[in-house]
Amino acid sequence: MISLMPRLEAVYNKLSPCNTIADIGCDHAYIPIRIIENNLANTVIATDLNKGPLDIAMSNIKKHGFEDRIKTRLGSGLRTLDKGEAQEIIIAGMGGEVIADIIDADKDTAIASTLILQPMNSQYEIRKYLVNNGFKITAEDIVTEGFKVYNIIVAGRGEGEKYENDFYYQLPPYLYSHKNFKPLYDKKMREFVKVVSGLEKSGDTGSEKLLKYKFFLEELKKI
Repeated sequence: MISLMPRLEAVYNKLSPCNTIADIGCDHAYIPIRIIENNLANTVIATDLNKGPLDIAMSNIKKHGFEDRIKTRLGSGLRTLDKGEAQEIIIAGMGGEVIADIIDADKDTAIASTLILQPMNSQYEIRKYLVNNGFKITAEDIVTEGFKVYNIIVAGRGEGEKYENDFYYQLPPYLYSHKNFKPLYDKKMREFVKVVSGLEKSGDTGSEKLLKYKFFLEELKKI
């Protein structure tokens, strides 16, 4: 069975059995191969924006003999899919704002499926985008990989919870009891301190961003 790094294993573990799963930006097609190895879906659609990575994916798929069940498509984001074609859609290994742009460009396709997202950064932005655009976050996970900490977000059509406290889009209260919350907390502390310190040193003491991150820092200290 193909081996997955912890963040991809966590993404895989959020999938449910269904007819078709799509992996947008499939890289080496490791998750699609694992899906077929375990018969989690009948078909996987593996896509990438660039030919080079897709060629590598196709080579790995052929090596495992899964050409008949893993279909590769070259193209941008969700434009490679028909609405409702995939019951679950993976978008992993990209920035949160990039993921939000991909979803927003083809919202009808996105909202017809369950989304399994693994943003490398800007988790605040992707959470805020989802709950304000017809999606509901149904599950999250935190996974560590060496010194790195990753979030996995599962979302689907629905009325998402809109927080009055903007800080909760950074760290929703439902994450506080997670076994890996402490590494995520420490990561956020470093991030907020770095942003505040950098803006203060630059002399940009009255900026909206500085005020926002000072607020985030104070809220973080209350946990």
